[in-house]
Amino acid sequence: MGGTPSDDGGRWTAATTALGREAIEALLRAGRPAPARAVWERLRPETRARGRFRLLEAELLLAEGRREEARAVFDEDFEVDDLREGDERIGRVWERAGGGELPGRHDFRMRPPSA
Repeated sequence: MGGTPSDDGGRWTAATTALGREAIEALLRAGRPAPARAVWERLRPETRARGRFRLLEAELLLAEGRREEARAVFDEDFEVDDLREGDERIGRVWERAGGGELPGRHDFRMRPPSA
């Protein structure tokens, strides 16, 4: 009938990916990086390599106090292909990771950068 945890069907992977992302984001908002890391580590490597999850990894590293490692994630040239134009999440994470001029490939702002 439907996918089960023991099969590798696309629906199960999509569901666990979405639930994992939501859980990590909620745990980080609640200030609970250790349980967020536990969820992160249970995600498939292919999932963790996706752009949206690379950004989430940078946020997780920042929550763990690992600023240099978070900044290094940006140096690895990921692309968040499902981020809406005008979403400033990348810029906020970038600033927390050390700031400077936001690379154009990550700039989805709908306004000029603040001075």
